[in-house]
Amino acid sequence: MSSFPTHGGCACSAVRFELRAEPLFTHACHCFDCRRRSGAAFGLTTFVLREDFAITQGRTVDRKASPRSTMYYCPGCMTYLYSSSTAFPRTLTVRGGAFDDASVVQPGAHIWVKRKHEWVALPDVPQFDEGYPVPDVWPAEALARMAAN
Repeated sequence: MSSFPTHGGCACSAVRFELRAEPLFTHACHCFDCRRRSGAAFGLTTFVLREDFAITQGRTVDRKASPRSTMYYCPGCMTYLYSSSTAFPRTLTVRGGAFDDASVVQPGAHIWVKRKHEWVALPDVPQFDEGYPVPDVWPAEALARMAAN
């Protein structure tokens, strides 16, 4: 497992970030949108507290993905790095491929498995046809960190 702080960035290295504490949770999503955005069989989404995340080099550009969600990209290479949502104001969701150390992104669940490719074999972690109830799936420590002020 990774030690913290850990770092990541875009494909061209113009934008770099630091994550100062362990992520809250990572899930692998097999929905059509995540597959399309990642160009892979699923997308990895890592939830972090905003206070633990900082851009350390460069700047991002943003685009509204929905009325409540904003996606942040490198303006040079257009790597999608993270997103924010007004529904979860204390967190950001960082794309799994943006981390320098791949051990940061250990999925604790797979979601939208009803859309997964037939050839994808899933590990022995919770799996959900669509989404999941966060309080029932996330570790108690992550829930406590989310609730802390």
